[in-house]
Amino acid sequence: MPISPNFTATQSAGTPSIFTLTDTSTGTDVTIVKRRVYLLKADGTYLVPTGTTTNYIEWSISNVNTRDPLTIDLNVLSQDTALSITVQWLNVSNVVVESKAISFAFTAYNESFYYGLSEQQVANQSLAASTDWYENKMKLRVELDSAQQAIQFASDIYTAQSALNRATYLSNNANLFF
Repeated sequence: MPISPNFTATQSAGTPSIFTLTDTSTGTDVTIVKRRVYLLKADGTYLVPTGTTTNYIEWSISNVNTRDPLTIDLNVLSQDTALSITVQWLNVSNVVVESKAISFAFTAYNESFYYGLSEQQVANQSLAASTDWYENKMKLRVELDSAQQAIQFASDIYTAQSALNRATYLSNNANLFF
């Protein structure tokens, strides 16, 4: 059966700077020897690890130095970020055999902050009585949800990133809003 390219991306709240790509392709193609990952940001630039001189990241098909050749951990996020991620499957001549692009919104930074607000609310129930505090908490939730909707409904990393930037502004300026 020929290869049907696919991948997923996951992020953990405990390490928001890292996300993991997992190759979930089905089928086989013996000509494929490596993968490349392109992380396109909403501003049209590519995100790569520090020290990388290309606009892509090499992802080996088999590498004894990785825990699993089907996964790659990318430590590249410094804030919540919307990305259009393209994975290319290449042959020995660096010719693209297959390619797939999927958009994602990585929100672990602000989701962790939001959870912290919920913990504050439990510890100090009078916070919910503060209209400003509660409205600002809801603004944060709306921005996070807006980012996810932009990805889910339109693969729109520009609108998603705009929402994430507004959410990050709220969390970075907590002393003004919470």
